[in-house]
Amino acid sequence: MTGACDPQHACPVCATPDQPGDVCAVCGWRLQDDPVLGELTARDLEAAGVALLAAEHAWDVRAAALSARHPDGAARVAEVTRGGPPRADEEGPRVAGASGASGSRIRSGSGGLLDGLHRGHFKELSFVEFTADGLHMIRVTVGEAGIPLRNDAGSMTWRFAVPSFDSDDDVCRFQLAGGIGTLPPVDRREFDAAVLKWLRACLPAVPDPPVVLLRPPPGWELLERAAVAARDACAPRVELRADGTEPADGTEPADGTESADGTESADSTESADGAPRRRTTADAVRRLVRTLPLLADHTLLLARYDRDTGAVRPHSHVLFPAGLRLRSGETETAEVTVHGGVSDRDALYLPVLAGVPGLDGAGAPAVSVHRVELGALEQARLTFALRGPGEVDLVAPAARASGGHTDPAAVDVPGLLSSLPRRIAPPPRLELFFTVELSGADRSETEERLTFVRDVVGLLARRDRAGTAIRAGAVGHYDHTVYESAWAEEGILLQPPVSPRPPAELAAVLDGWSHARRRQDAVSSLEDALREVARLASESRRAAEGRYASEGRPAAGGRPAAGGQGAAFAAKGAFDGRGAFEARGAFDGRGASDVHRVVLVVARRPPAPARQHGVVPACPHGVDWRTARGRLRSDGFRVMTRVDPPAGPPPADLAARDARRYADEVWQDLGGDGVFRPDADSAAAVVRSLAPPWRVDGPDCRLAFAVPLV
Repeated sequence: MTGACDPQHACPVCATPDQPGDVCAVCGWRLQDDPVLGELTARDLEAAGVALLAAEHAWDVRAAALSARHPDGAARVAEVTRGGPPRADEEGPRVAGASGASGSRIRSGSGGLLDGLHRGHFKELSFVEFTADGLHMIRVTVGEAGIPLRNDAGSMTWRFAVPSFDSDDDVCRFQLAGGIGTLPPVDRREFDAAVLKWLRACLPAVPDPPVVLLRPPPGWELLERAAVAARDACAPRVELRADGTEPADGTEPADGTESADGTESADSTESADGAPRRRTTADAVRRLVRTLPLLADHTLLLARYDRDTGAVRPHSHVLFPAGLRLRSGETETAEVTVHGGVSDRDALYLPVLAGVPGLDGAGAPAVSVHRVELGALEQARLTFALRGPGEVDLVAPAARASGGHTDPAAVDVPGLLSSLPRRIAPPPRLELFFTVELSGADRSETEERLTFVRDVVGLLARRDRAGTAIRAGAVGHYDHTVYESAWAEEGILLQPPVSPRPPAELAAVLDGWSHARRRQDAVSSLEDALREVARLASESRRAAEGRYASEGRPAAGGRPAAGGQGAAFAAKGAFDGRGAFEARGAFDGRGASDVHRVVLVVARRPPAPARQHGVVPACPHGVDWRTARGRLRSDGFRVMTRVDPPAGPPPADLAARDARRYADEVWQDLGGDGVFRPDADSAAAVVRSLAPPWRVDGPDCRLAFAVPLV
């Protein structure tokens, strides 16, 4: 009979040898029938043969259904199935040989062996599992700071251990599920000997090594047979199922699956190519050791800035405290706000350590290292997820995590600490005035200029969240009134001037500015706006000098008054709180009133001359823009421009050419301290040019900061 084995040694249906009774303990085939008188008739023999063929076919159909992964594999298995492929009316897999309970799990708080390992009762714990992929042993030890370490102790494929398995993966799975088919059956005694040989080679060479057996799914006949051999050979301390809902073929269950990066997901049951993603023994062991408690604080390594002294030191922020213990499948999250440094650079490092490192960076192993992209002085709210001891992921916000994950072994934590800057001095304060032309051919023209100014102000506000280092004011201007008749309607010359204030406050004022249609093409009332800026700047300077005098603080380039507050700052070599660093000799130490002053002209048309210039009309009020520019520069202001480029081809008529020539000369003069072009310089680029640089004593900081620098 096809595929049958010698009934004296093995069951003809499932090939299980050494059967002690009349009925096969595995497949239920009756090995010995009741005795009868006389010889068996041809009909008896035919009936017995038909029954045996049916039992063989049913046994193989069960194994084929249990081991099937995809249609192509099922077709290959059908070719060797005894009795041919299953018919449509045949039932699905019948789980046979599934003795014992459904399994137990190590629960949080009652880990037994795992807790003993964590407390040092024994040095290592071996997890043994037999799957359709092979024989697996994961050895767990406890490393530095109580972090469990998992190492493969000698996994092996079935074909390497037992050469009689078929070379086709799907047929090999069919054989592991107990299928015989038309192939030579896998010798069960040879199979048992191979399993024992592998166990002896992989288990620790110590008496009675602690072993945990991960019980195979029911119905996989040879996997269950391997588990029996392991029980007899090493007497496992605990037997359990890695997951009570695990499918028989070892793929991840539909609920609570793990993605490739270790994150928990309720619906990620497929890999990128659509096939079920396989759960490995290492995954199962990791899920178990995640329930161990933390023996050390899991901390985020940051830099901390001392605003009084300017010193930069390492800072450990506790994300998850020691003693925290997760239940099976549980995660814990922690949020923290981090801050960028003084420059836009590559993504900053976010090392997560087990413990608090010493001054040399040693004593706290890195469990994960992430990177985050942060602009200068920006901040980000980050969310970290704890999945178990030594497993911390950066999970949100995803856009901030674009710097990615870095192998902890590849990051030199002592090097990160030794390369921290020694001191950081805030930049000089910035006093900035805008003049904005609010007249245009249409609303879109003026809105472009206003949008640019709003963007610049918004970026400055992000740099100075406290509103103490940057002051910004603005004057919006329109057109002069052209009195062509006695009934000409007088227009608006200027918006109410906005005195210097924190950028965030200026942004609110700009929202109320309105557009007007341009009345003439040659000039605007920019000269009146510059005169107002000069007046505001003088008032601001006098008010600041009065404040410094009352506080004993130095005037520009001066010395502090005796006994005043400025003297105290200078004596201890600390920051004065407004951006100056004195004494210690690290920086140039200009006075507390060290301020960068800038006027940025945002316009299309030049200012009107004090007297008519050819066809260019004069200012009706006789205001000379050169006088205002001179006052501003004498007060230490740099005057810079951002001018709309001329539209259309060069003018053909003489009057227009004269007007163009006048405009070019004026803009060249006004833009002597700097020129920005609307089509080339973004708001961010302008802010980088305007904002005074921070002064760093040492290399750039590669860690995020625990507190804002301003």
